[in-house]
Amino acid sequence: MEENIQTQIFNVLQNASAGFQMEEIGEKLGLTRHTVAKYLEILRAEGKIHYQKAGRAKLWKVLSTAVVTRLLGLDDLEDILRIAEKVERSDNSEKVARMASLKETAVYQLEYGDPLLNLGAEIDGKLAGFIFGEVKIWEFGRGEKTGWIKVLGVDQDFQGMGVGHKLGATLLGHFKKKNVKKVRTLVDWYEGDLISYFKSLGFSMLGMLPLEKEI
Repeated sequence: MEENIQTQIFNVLQNASAGFQMEEIGEKLGLTRHTVAKYLEILRAEGKIHYQKAGRAKLWKVLSTAVVTRLLGLDDLEDILRIAEKVERSDNSEKVARMASLKETAVYQLEYGDPLLNLGAEIDGKLAGFIFGEVKIWEFGRGEKTGWIKVLGVDQDFQGMGVGHKLGATLLGHFKKKNVKKVRTLVDWYEGDLISYFKSLGFSMLGMLPLEKEI
Protein backbone atom coordinates (compact mmCIF):
# COMPACT_ATOMS: atom_id res chain seq x y z
CA MET A 1 0.00 0.00 0.00
CA GLU A 2 2.71 2.48 0.99
CA GLU A 3 4.78 1.65 -2.09
CA ASN A 4 1.67 2.15 -4.23
CA ILE A 5 1.07 5.66 -2.81
CA GLN A 6 4.72 6.53 -3.37
CA THR A 7 4.48 5.35 -6.99
CA GLN A 8 1.27 7.30 -7.56
CA ILE A 9 2.82 10.53 -6.32
CA PHE A 10 5.93 9.99 -8.45
CA ASN A 11 3.79 9.31 -11.54
CA VAL A 12 1.78 12.50 -10.98
CA LEU A 13 4.98 14.53 -10.79
CA GLN A 14 6.39 12.88 -13.92
CA ASN A 15 3.52 14.38 -15.88
CA ALA A 16 4.01 17.88 -14.48
CA SER A 17 6.97 19.64 -16.08
CA ALA A 18 6.17 22.85 -14.18
CA GLY A 19 5.74 20.97 -10.91
CA PHE A 20 2.87 20.70 -8.41
CA GLN A 21 2.31 22.07 -4.96
CA MET A 22 1.62 19.61 -2.15
CA GLU A 23 -2.06 20.57 -2.04
CA GLU A 24 -2.47 19.94 -5.80
CA ILE A 25 -1.00 16.45 -5.47
CA GLY A 26 -3.36 15.70 -2.59
CA GLU A 27 -6.39 16.84 -4.60
CA LYS A 28 -5.44 14.73 -7.63
CA LEU A 29 -4.92 11.57 -5.58
CA GLY A 30 -7.44 12.14 -2.80
CA LEU A 31 -4.74 12.11 -0.12
CA THR A 32 -4.37 14.17 3.04
CA ARG A 33 -1.69 16.83 3.32
CA HIS A 34 0.07 14.78 6.01
CA THR A 35 0.24 11.70 3.79
CA VAL A 36 1.50 13.63 0.77
CA ALA A 37 4.15 15.40 2.87
CA LYS A 38 5.38 12.07 4.24
CA TYR A 39 5.91 10.47 0.83
CA LEU A 40 7.33 13.59 -0.78
CA GLU A 41 10.09 13.56 1.85
CA ILE A 42 10.74 9.86 1.26
CA LEU A 43 11.05 10.41 -2.51
CA ARG A 44 13.27 13.45 -1.93
CA ALA A 45 15.54 11.49 0.44
CA GLU A 46 15.88 8.82 -2.25
CA GLY A 47 17.04 11.47 -4.72
CA LYS A 48 14.05 11.02 -7.05
CA ILE A 49 12.36 14.41 -6.69
CA HIS A 50 13.17 17.93 -5.55
CA TYR A 51 11.36 21.19 -5.01
CA GLN A 52 11.81 24.77 -6.10
CA LYS A 53 10.51 27.72 -4.11
CA ALA A 54 7.97 29.99 -5.77
CA GLY A 55 7.38 32.72 -3.22
CA ARG A 56 6.23 30.91 -0.10
CA ALA A 57 5.13 27.84 -2.01
CA LYS A 58 7.14 24.76 -2.97
CA LEU A 59 6.81 23.30 -6.44
CA TRP A 60 7.69 19.60 -6.42
CA LYS A 61 9.26 18.07 -9.53
CA VAL A 62 10.92 14.88 -10.69
CA LEU A 63 14.69 15.20 -10.59
CA SER A 64 15.61 15.15 -14.26
CA THR A 65 19.17 16.41 -13.97
CA ALA A 66 21.61 13.66 -13.07
CA VAL A 67 23.73 14.03 -9.94
CA VAL A 68 27.20 12.69 -10.72
CA THR A 69 29.70 11.83 -7.98
CA ARG A 70 33.46 11.94 -8.46
CA LEU A 71 36.68 12.07 -6.48
CA LEU A 72 37.88 15.46 -5.26
CA GLY A 73 41.28 17.06 -5.76
CA LEU A 74 43.08 20.17 -4.54
CA ASP A 75 41.81 22.06 -7.57
CA ASP A 76 38.31 21.75 -6.03
CA LEU A 77 39.31 23.61 -2.86
CA GLU A 78 37.96 26.98 -4.01
CA ASP A 79 34.55 25.49 -4.83
CA ILE A 80 34.47 23.55 -1.55
CA LEU A 81 35.07 26.76 0.40
CA ARG A 82 32.48 28.58 -1.73
CA ILE A 83 29.84 26.00 -0.79
CA ALA A 84 30.84 26.06 2.89
CA GLU A 85 30.69 29.85 2.93
CA LYS A 86 27.07 29.76 1.71
CA VAL A 87 26.08 27.03 4.17
CA GLU A 88 27.69 28.68 7.21
CA ARG A 89 24.94 30.45 9.15
CA SER A 90 26.89 32.64 11.55
CA ASP A 91 28.39 35.92 10.38
CA ASN A 92 30.98 36.83 12.99
CA SER A 93 34.43 35.93 14.27
CA GLU A 94 33.19 32.39 14.92
CA LYS A 95 32.47 32.01 11.21
CA VAL A 96 35.98 33.15 10.34
CA ALA A 97 37.43 30.55 12.70
CA ARG A 98 35.16 27.80 11.39
CA MET A 99 36.03 28.59 7.77
CA ALA A 100 39.75 28.57 8.58
CA SER A 101 39.36 25.21 10.31
CA LEU A 102 37.41 23.81 7.37
CA LYS A 103 40.07 24.96 4.92
CA GLU A 104 42.76 23.28 7.00
CA THR A 105 40.69 20.08 7.19
CA ALA A 106 39.91 20.11 3.47
CA VAL A 107 43.55 20.62 2.47
CA TYR A 108 44.65 17.79 4.77
CA GLN A 109 41.97 15.45 3.45
CA LEU A 110 42.77 16.23 -0.17
CA GLU A 111 46.52 15.83 0.32
CA TYR A 112 46.71 12.89 2.71
CA GLY A 113 43.24 11.34 2.96
CA ASP A 114 41.97 8.29 1.10
CA PRO A 115 40.89 9.58 -2.36
CA LEU A 116 37.85 7.25 -2.39
CA LEU A 117 36.54 8.93 0.77
CA ASN A 118 36.79 12.50 -0.55
CA LEU A 119 33.77 12.86 -2.83
CA GLY A 120 32.11 15.63 -4.76
CA ALA A 121 28.75 15.79 -6.51
CA GLU A 122 28.26 17.64 -9.78
CA ILE A 123 25.17 18.90 -11.56
CA ASP A 124 25.71 20.16 -15.10
CA GLY A 125 29.46 20.21 -14.48
CA LYS A 126 29.23 22.41 -11.38
CA LEU A 127 30.29 21.19 -7.93
CA ALA A 128 27.05 21.08 -5.94
CA GLY A 129 28.28 19.34 -2.79
CA PHE A 130 31.13 17.54 -1.06
CA ILE A 131 31.72 14.98 1.67
CA PHE A 132 34.86 13.88 3.51
CA GLY A 133 35.27 10.56 5.27
CA GLU A 134 38.02 8.58 6.95
CA VAL A 135 38.64 5.16 8.46
CA LYS A 136 39.86 4.86 12.05
CA ILE A 137 41.05 1.79 13.94
CA TRP A 138 40.63 1.20 17.67
CA GLU A 139 38.18 4.08 17.98
CA PHE A 140 37.09 4.55 21.62
CA GLY A 141 39.13 1.45 22.53
CA ARG A 142 36.69 -0.86 20.76
CA GLY A 143 39.26 -2.45 18.50
CA GLU A 144 37.20 -2.22 15.31
CA LYS A 145 37.62 -0.53 11.96
CA THR A 146 35.18 2.41 11.93
CA GLY A 147 34.23 4.78 9.15
CA TRP A 148 33.65 8.42 10.02
CA ILE A 149 31.83 11.10 8.05
CA LYS A 150 33.77 14.25 8.92
CA VAL A 151 32.31 17.05 6.79
CA LEU A 152 29.30 17.38 4.50
CA GLY A 153 28.30 20.42 2.48
CA VAL A 154 25.61 20.99 -0.15
CA ASP A 155 25.29 24.21 -2.13
CA GLN A 156 22.04 25.92 -1.13
CA ASP A 157 21.20 26.42 -4.80
CA PHE A 158 21.05 22.64 -5.22
CA GLN A 159 19.47 21.57 -1.95
CA GLY A 160 16.41 19.36 -2.31
CA MET A 161 17.79 17.73 -5.48
CA GLY A 162 19.22 14.56 -3.96
CA VAL A 163 22.82 15.79 -3.82
CA GLY A 164 23.36 14.98 -0.15
CA HIS A 165 21.73 11.57 -0.46
CA LYS A 166 23.85 10.65 -3.49
CA LEU A 167 27.04 11.72 -1.71
CA GLY A 168 26.16 9.84 1.48
CA ALA A 169 25.08 6.66 -0.29
CA THR A 170 28.20 6.64 -2.48
CA LEU A 171 30.50 7.17 0.50
CA LEU A 172 28.80 4.35 2.42
CA GLY A 173 29.38 2.12 -0.60
CA HIS A 174 33.08 2.95 -0.56
CA PHE A 175 33.28 2.23 3.17
CA LYS A 176 31.68 -1.15 2.54
CA LYS A 177 34.29 -1.99 -0.12
CA LYS A 178 36.94 -1.34 2.53
CA ASN A 179 35.28 -3.89 4.84
CA VAL A 180 34.09 -1.21 7.24
CA LYS A 181 31.13 -2.55 9.20
CA LYS A 182 30.16 0.59 11.13
CA VAL A 183 30.07 4.23 10.08
CA ARG A 184 29.65 7.09 12.55
CA THR A 185 29.36 10.85 12.61
CA LEU A 186 28.60 13.61 15.13
CA VAL A 187 25.60 15.93 14.85
CA ASP A 188 24.49 18.70 17.20
CA TRP A 189 21.24 17.71 18.93
CA TYR A 190 19.41 20.77 17.55
CA GLU A 191 20.31 20.07 13.89
CA GLY A 192 16.96 18.47 13.05
CA ASP A 193 17.37 18.55 9.27
CA LEU A 194 20.81 16.98 9.47
CA ILE A 195 19.59 14.27 11.83
CA SER A 196 16.72 13.49 9.42
CA TYR A 197 19.23 13.29 6.56
CA PHE A 198 21.39 10.73 8.34
CA LYS A 199 18.31 8.74 9.36
CA SER A 200 17.33 8.55 5.68
CA LEU A 201 20.71 6.88 5.09
CA GLY A 202 20.01 4.31 7.81
CA PHE A 203 21.87 5.90 10.75
CA SER A 204 20.48 5.49 14.27
CA MET A 205 21.33 6.86 17.71
CA LEU A 206 24.49 5.42 19.25
CA GLY A 207 24.42 4.11 22.80
CA MET A 208 27.38 6.26 23.84
CA LEU A 209 27.71 9.61 25.59
CA PRO A 210 30.02 12.30 24.19
CA LEU A 211 32.22 13.87 26.86
CA GLU A 212 34.19 17.10 26.54
CA LYS A 213 36.55 19.23 28.63
CA GLU A 214 37.92 22.64 27.83
CA ILE A 215 41.60 23.14 28.63
